[in-house]
Amino acid sequence: MIKKFFFALINFFSVVVIAAAIVVLCTVVFTPSGETPNIVGYSFLRITTGSMVPTYEIDTMIVVKKTEPSEIKVGDVISFYSSDPALDGAVNTHRVTAIRRDGEEWVYTTRGDANNVDDTYEAYSRYLVGKVVGSSILIGKLSRLAANPLIFIPIILIPLAVILLGNLIRTLRLAGRIAKEEEAKAVQEAIREIREKQAAQQEAEAFLDTGESEEAENSDPR
Repeated sequence: MIKKFFFALINFFSVVVIAAAIVVLCTVVFTPSGETPNIVGYSFLRITTGSMVPTYEIDTMIVVKKTEPSEIKVGDVISFYSSDPALDGAVNTHRVTAIRRDGEEWVYTTRGDANNVDDTYEAYSRYLVGKVVGSSILIGKLSRLAANPLIFIPIILIPLAVILLGNLIRTLRLAGRIAKEEEAKAVQEAIREIREKQAAQQEAEAFLDTGESEEAENSDPR
């Protein structure tokens, strides 16, 4: 029972990892150049600086929901493509401290929670990625480890390969056992058919012998 549960747990883990890898790969591949990958409107980003401490520590994974610019309020934490030349167009995540309209566009004044002054460069709604709606320091730490090839290969890739290989061996053994069972069943069916034919033939021969005996008695001159 414990062994079955263990293998079921391993299979579940392998399926989840493979499915997640496929989803991430497809998301990255089909995301247009210059845009942040997202899954059904949600992007997953990792904090790499301390500007949002203590709200978000370094390496925290944040969940960013695609949001209409008009729905952003003062106090929201947003992710956006920064206009700061020092960031070279990278995605920045700061808190909104003020909002104004510039024609058809919304303009946000932002500040990191660890900073004493607002950002020098404002954030424009055309560069908005979305609003932060969730976070996890644990997942962020794990994603950082997984991004390191020295960690990913021995800790994740090799065990996953062993799991898949084990499942393949079990599948081949099961297929072989099923094939043997089917072969044995076919042999038994063939033997049964042969015996039925032999029995039918014996009955036919017995019937013919009985008929010949009756004819011989009928032809007796006595």
